[in-house]
Amino acid sequence: MSTIGVRDQQNLLKARPPLGRRVAPRRRLAVPVNVTVLRSGVPDAVPGRSIDVCEGGVAAVLAGEVFPGELVGVEFQLPEAGFVLAKARVCYQERLRCGLQFLAIPAEQRAMLEAWALESPERSAVPRSVVPRKSKVPREQEIRMSTPAGEQAWPPAPTTKFLVEPSLREEMGTPAYLKRKIVMLLAASVIVAFGVGWWQWEQGWQELESRLPGHSVVAEQPAAKVPADVMLRLLIHKVEPRGDTKVRGVAVLSAVVGRDGSVISLRPVSGPEVLTRAAMDAVQWWKFEPYRQNGQPVEVETPLALEFR
Repeated sequence: MSTIGVRDQQNLLKARPPLGRRVAPRRRLAVPVNVTVLRSGVPDAVPGRSIDVCEGGVAAVLAGEVFPGELVGVEFQLPEAGFVLAKARVCYQERLRCGLQFLAIPAEQRAMLEAWALESPERSAVPRSVVPRKSKVPREQEIRMSTPAGEQAWPPAPTTKFLVEPSLREEMGTPAYLKRKIVMLLAASVIVAFGVGWWQWEQGWQELESRLPGHSVVAEQPAAKVPADVMLRLLIHKVEPRGDTKVRGVAVLSAVVGRDGSVISLRPVSGPEVLTRAAMDAVQWWKFEPYRQNGQPVEVETPLALEFR
């Protein structure tokens, strides 16, 4: 199996920020994160929770294991902003905590992340509970005082009294009663939030599966067919096939490269199935410089041959 060239290694080193420095300001964020890893053509979902985020990546705690250098799909929602769906590379992994660096992310989502990270979080002041003072005015007189002018006051006669059971009134003022009310409100909020979150999870997962490489994608007719040697000169990010296959040979694929240089469609042309599958798992994460015609980036179709030795 061929190895990564010198130019690819230099590009990967340039993509990594220097130790101890951050390329963009970060902001703490604790929301659910969905990480999808494609292994042998099968998507493996790893749920987790974010720690902080910036325009260049996200740190998260995952409920599964990922490996440094592995490419994944990551999805989460910014509060009061929108969904973020991007390809990312695992920069580091320590126990369950890992760092994900964005590789392919739409410009509008990157701008949204940058604006959200720079924005100062608004902290709403929590009003302190106010304990009402006992009024010296009788209850029936208070009711009359609050009655609009021109209407009959209630109660209609001074002898009528609005009484509350003393035991109930004492219970309503106890901390245990207030605690029960708070617990009931929190339980209702959790149920509603769980229902909404589950619906958003299902919707986001379907959208993620439809966008991740390796799935059937209906692509527009490419504007040009470009030889493999021309496209390989534009290759800026390469992932070598993984696996312990003992089969030797050449896997030939037909790839459609989008206007942004990402691989949007793959089709096996020749070679053993085990080799073409391993080749597709790797080539789907390749990144090219956009191929241009008349100064404009266009989609192209190109053959790619990967040799397994």
